Amino acid sequence: MTKKSAVLLLTIASVACGKNSPTAPTTTTPPTTTAPPVQTRVIAVTGSLTFGQVFVGAERELTMTITNSGTATLTVRGLSVTGGLADHLFASWSSGTIAAGASQAVVVRFAPRAGGTFSGTVIVEADHTSGTNTLAISATALFNAAGTWTGSYIVDRCEGTGSVQDLLCSTQRGVFPPGSVLPIRITLTQNGSSLSGTVSFGQVTGPVSGVISADGVLTLQGTATATVLSATISTWSTRVSGNGMTGNVTYNVTMSTAPGVGVLGARLSNVTR
Repeated sequence: MTKKSAVLLLTIASVACGKNSPTAPTTTTPPTTTAPPVQTRVIAVTGSLTFGQVFVGAERELTMTITNSGTATLTVRGLSVTGGLADHLFASWSSGTIAAGASQAVVVRFAPRAGGTFSGTVIVEADHTSGTNTLAISATALFNAAGTWTGSYIVDRCEGTGSVQDLLCSTQRGVFPPGSVLPIRITLTQNGSSLSGTVSFGQVTGPVSGVISADGVLTLQGTATATVLSATISTWSTRVSGNGMTGNVTYNVTMSTAPGVGVLGARLSNVTR
């Protein structure tokens, strides 16, 4: 082979080798992405809603605080309450937004419309992701019978035994014949649902004590005396509503100067304080 032929073969081989050689793979790096921060709304409800004893017709205010310790705005849709308290509670704020790291004070007013002992829970309805959205609440609503009550009572029934019946009930000379309208005065102090004080059926005066129920019914017992006459309450069932008192009273009467026992049944009339 000549020198020229050797060069030509070398050139062809070099071209062929370059044409068929493998190409190195290309590596693609994916773009770097950052995950969005997790949005949290962490709720807490703090404060004391233990109202204690409140008279019907009066009111008491306490404050609770709603806190958002999360990273996003908390939306409060409303407040609800259990335990039969919905008709007696009023809140200064019940819906809106609370920014991250902020809080909202809420004045809660207990204004009872009826007596009773209440125990329940205030629930904050919100879009929280965690936390506690409730707070316990308790209260006792009492009717207020304290004060000085004046008015009259009307004798509906007068009966008895022995001479006392004639001295009390006779339409000619009796002290308390049916239809009589006589003055009454009641002075009471109150501690919770318990009461004590004095009652005067005209000139007959004495100590009394009793209780008032959750629905405003007052019961008293006691004995009032005058010079020769003693009146012992056997039934006292009256109802207190605001500054008025209505109902019925029955008392037994004895006299030191005459044998027998008299029984008087009466109803209150225009008794107010």
